[in-house]
Amino acid sequence: MTLALTLDAEKHSALDGALQPFYVKQDDGNYRLDADIPDSSGLKAKADELLGETKRERELRKAAEERANALEAAQKEAANESARARGDVESLEKSYLEQIQKLNEDSTGKVSTLQKQIYDLTVGQAANNLANELSIKGSAIALLPHIQNRLSLEQAEDGQQKIRVLDMNGNKTGMTLDDLKQEFRSNEAFKPLIAANGASGSGANGANGGAGTNQVKPEQMNAHERKQLKDSDPAAFARLFPS
Repeated sequence: MTLALTLDAEKHSALDGALQPFYVKQDDGNYRLDADIPDSSGLKAKADELLGETKRERELRKAAEERANALEAAQKEAANESARARGDVESLEKSYLEQIQKLNEDSTGKVSTLQKQIYDLTVGQAANNLANELSIKGSAIALLPHIQNRLSLEQAEDGQQKIRVLDMNGNKTGMTLDDLKQEFRSNEAFKPLIAANGASGSGANGANGGAGTNQVKPEQMNAHERKQLKDSDPAAFARLFPS
């Protein structure tokens, strides 16, 4: 579901109650989507639910491994020469190893799925909102992976999940999402994709429609910038440099 960047009071009142906390009231009476994604009750409850399920899956896997270890110990205790001759011990060993492998595979798959859902609810949504806010029309998809590479999810000391901004090398920083936004706005390599400060994000006009005063003209781009644009957004490159 894509959330509108701004809403008037009437549309905000009609919005689902779980989504209303995502918006902050402005001085003009309208409401603006908070790109930092506030810890709203609906989002927090869903994230807590998924974290709880992840913890339960880990506990179940640990219990299964303990039962398998107990089975192995009991098997060794009960084994004798006659059982070995009949191959019973070998059959039991093969059976419990197969059970352990299946339990590990099932549990790992469930934990990975839950972790991805938590990531999408937090980092994924924050990156999507920021890309839509910054980009000219049609360029959000090209800007999105660059923003996602600068965000990560970590667990704070109080157990809460927190979005962390990374530097270009993937190291943790003290930057906020607003700081990251300004960095992208000032980066010459991304200017062909960035809307003017006063534009409405991805709803602004494209490069040929006058995206804003900070839009770099094709003749002002160097070879490196042209290559970056061609690699990240072939459609925008084709508009700026028709063959």
